[in-house]
Amino acid sequence: MTRPARREPQEAARRDRRFHGEGPRQTRGLWRIATGPLIWGGHFLVCYWIGASWCAHAGPGAGLGPASWGVAAATLAALVALGFAFRALRRVRGLSLTDDDLVYEADDPEERRRFLAHVATLLCVVSFVAILYTALPAVMLETCR
Repeated sequence: MTRPARREPQEAARRDRRFHGEGPRQTRGLWRIATGPLIWGGHFLVCYWIGASWCAHAGPGAGLGPASWGVAAATLAALVALGFAFRALRRVRGLSLTDDDLVYEADDPEERRRFLAHVATLLCVVSFVAILYTALPAVMLETCR
């Protein structure tokens, strides 16, 4: 068995920079991807806190009227924030969802940027559905259990 040739440190560093992209720019791309799930996670925590604190204070069998309005307000705020995030992603991406640009053939920074923007857009769509499903129990349930 032969041992692989050792790379020069500068060559390895250059290859790593090329593969991973620039540090600050790559970090911004990762935050863009996480925006939708972070908004949904915050909405989930706020809705859970509203429902739990109301039912703990009011007791079992109490109506959910004020808690439902609080969940509705949190849901509206989360959907507005998600809408702004989606608009910002479309502006960064510079393309519409109906373009024929979803084929990624080359491994260059522009293709990676487009791919990450596409992933972030799809995560915003999934987060939109998750926010609606999180608010659904406040609409369907009438009393604390």
